[in-house]
Amino acid sequence: TVSSETALPASRRERKHALMIEDPGMQSLPQDRGRPGRGDLGVVASGAADRASAEQANRLVGNSPEAAVIETLLGGLSVTARGHHVLALSGAPTPARIEGPLGRRAVTCHAPFALYDGERLTLGAPDRGLRTYLAVRGGIDVPEVLGSRSSDALSGIGPDPLSAGDELPVLKAAAGRTVGLPEPPAVTLPTPGETVTLRVSPGPRDDWFTPEALETFTSRDWVVSEQSNRVGVRFEEPPEGPPLERSREGELASEGVVAGSLQVPHSGVPVLFLADHPVTGGYPVIGVVLPEDLPLAAQLPPSSAVRFTFTDPPHPASDTAGDTP
Repeated sequence: TVSSETALPASRRERKHALMIEDPGMQSLPQDRGRPGRGDLGVVASGAADRASAEQANRLVGNSPEAAVIETLLGGLSVTARGHHVLALSGAPTPARIEGPLGRRAVTCHAPFALYDGERLTLGAPDRGLRTYLAVRGGIDVPEVLGSRSSDALSGIGPDPLSAGDELPVLKAAAGRTVGLPEPPAVTLPTPGETVTLRVSPGPRDDWFTPEALETFTSRDWVVSEQSNRVGVRFEEPPEGPPLERSREGELASEGVVAGSLQVPHSGVPVLFLADHPVTGGYPVIGVVLPEDLPLAAQLPPSSAVRFTFTDPPHPASDTAGDTP
């Protein structure tokens, strides 16, 4: 459980100002900007998978970009208000409704709205994208670990995934910050079956692949697998031809990786690392998705497809013959 009444200071217990989790849906996690700069400690940044949408949700309710939000996967989240709140939804557009003493009403995404004491907000399944971000004015007050309220699904660092019955205290809104106006979505999101383009900086191990493999990498539509998660986007093995072929034998020593790294294991099918990626990897990285495209990468639903495009010419094996890893 994220918090309990006995863990709160007396002043907070006297007058609750919180969101109660009635149903977390498939997965709901506290997230903020994460823990950057701690790779030497074996800790990845983690944080919101689609940072652009998380920051938009915070902006709509007048929070700083660092405030913690709820990241929920494929809808199903239901929360009840204790006290009056201003909230906003961003990311994957979800049909949302509010029910309570004042009746029932629909909620519009990408715009602030009120949730009054005792009312319940319920999110349906989005028709595009994967992850929806719920921000509350003031931010959710879950424990910080290494300077962040983010939940890292791979390492287990940070708060636990949200469960039914959890109470999330809400912090007092910062002075001088006003509620925002409705905005267009921060990211244009795909539907299942749709193809999007992600820009890739080649390397650092593009020279581990044949020229044919590098051509295949950018000419093929890579279909997103249901095995994808916050660690990385996985792709189906293509039925129309061989996977990416290496130009050399042997293995790399483990190297540091970053969000956006496209690591190619023995299967020849790349894995696109996301927010909760491991600190190091032992397979060659053919390229790195640009940071500006990572919010879109984090929203790829199963059965959507990706076409990769290099921002600069890659360096196939023939260009670096005789080089050592």
